[in-house]
Parts: sequence; C-alpha cells; structure tokens
Amino acid sequence: MSLLSEQGSASENQPGAPSILESLELSEAALEGLRLLVVKLEPLLAGDRLSRLVDLMSVATDIVDMSDSYMVEKLANVFEEGTSAAWLAGNAARVASAQVSKLSEPPSLIRLLRMTSDPDVRRGLAFALEFSGALGKQLNHGVTNHLDD
Repeated sequence: MSLLSEQGSASENQPGAPSILESLELSEAALEGLRLLVVKLEPLLAGDRLSRLVDLMSVATDIVDMSDSYMVEKLANVFEEGTSAAWLAGNAARVASAQVSKLSEPPSLIRLLRMTSDPDVRRGLAFALEFSGALGKQLNHGVTNHLDD
C-alpha cells in the first residue's frame, strides 16, 4: 500500500475530513506526478535509504554554509599550487624525454658525472634525493593503506 493511499485512508476514518491529496488542491496531472514520485520513493523509505540521502544533502549544505571567503581562497590556492606542480612535472618530463630520445646510446658513467657540473642537474638531483628521503620517512612510519577500508 502506498504512502499516499495510507494517509488518504486515515482521513477517511474521520467523516467529513478531506484527504491529504484533496487538501493539496493540485491539478490531476500534478497529483499523478506526485503518486509516481511516491511509488519511486517507497523502496527508499522501506530500506531506510532515503534518510541516508537526506543526511548526505545535509552534509553538503553544511559544507556550503561553512565555506566562507577565506576557505574558498585557501582551496583556490591549493588547486593553483597542485595545477602548477602537475604542469611543472609534466613539462620537465617532456623536456627530459626529448633530450634522452636524441641520444643514440645511454650515457656512460663518466658522462653522467660530467652532467652534474650543470647547476640545474644538481638542483634536480637534490630535489629527487630530498623527495626520496621524505617518501622513505613516510614508509618507515607505517603509513596505513586506505584501500583496505
């Protein structure tokens, strides 16, 4: 039995009381649309899934309410920094790939050591070593695997 028919029949127990559908004063097309909506909502109501959707919408509205101009500016800065880092890494990979593809054979160890005389190469190596150290620290401290949740 549908929700609308249950509520409508409850008012039939009281003589002269209008049903919920009659009190809405909607057109027949609107009432039919409302009946179809209730039919679709019944499984959500029966499985208590509709309350989860309402909770999710409540969280979304809370986030919108909490997002003041400072938070939006902070998120925009984080996005800009992330985009900049991705562009920087992609650009460096393209340049390095182009230079390596020009080589007819892999450089010798002596050639690799000569490359370290370039300050940009040393700066890149320093970054790679610092990055490896930071990654190693995180791995050493037992970073949890969130994929197992």
